[in-house]
Amino acid sequence: MAEVVSLVVGPLEVNCYIVWDKKTREAFIIDPGADAEEITGAIKKEGLKVKYIVNTHGHFDHVGADAAVASATGARLAIHRNDSVLLADAHEHGIIFGVKMQRQPGPDMLLSGGEELKAGEVILKVIHTPGHTKGGVCLYNEKDGILFTGDTLFAGSIGRTDFEGGSFDEIIASIKGKILPLGDSVRVFPGHGPSSTIGGEKETNPFLSSVKA
Repeated sequence: MAEVVSLVVGPLEVNCYIVWDKKTREAFIIDPGADAEEITGAIKKEGLKVKYIVNTHGHFDHVGADAAVASATGARLAIHRNDSVLLADAHEHGIIFGVKMQRQPGPDMLLSGGEELKAGEVILKVIHTPGHTKGGVCLYNEKDGILFTGDTLFAGSIGRTDFEGGSFDEIIASIKGKILPLGDSVRVFPGHGPSSTIGGEKETNPFLSSVKA
């Protein structure tokens, strides 16, 4: 069974998730957006070996501690190929929002969607969900019924689509075609804000009122 710890990091309060296999202590880090020392401190506390750092998309607030955490853990950095340019330019985008950060490393893995990343017995399936960005992904652990949605789906909302590469039609299509079919009981762990369930979002999320499955 997967263990999950959430850390709220950076000025934009990104949810960074540490996900690991209890037996082997192998782990994923999802969206280390800032506060690298806090993230690595949590890893050391749990005695984890991080295999993958996965960015759900390339916006600066989700990738800002990639370099430091990768250096500290030796983990492989993965991002969807369509967001690799966003990752490369993240430090410049941060300046626009008044956030100084170092240039981030290039990814070790370019994802396309459909991959299954494994840490111990925990498997995260990569689901390409464009709309917030061209290369946005969700990460699905089918065994435990948990889904990390980045900035695609939030409790009561969806990701912004007014940035370059965003599309309201695409994000709705991603949610309707790829997320809702996973099942009402699946727990949703978003990139910002509280957790939810797919069923709860189908019932209460105003953006999904016209797309209930």
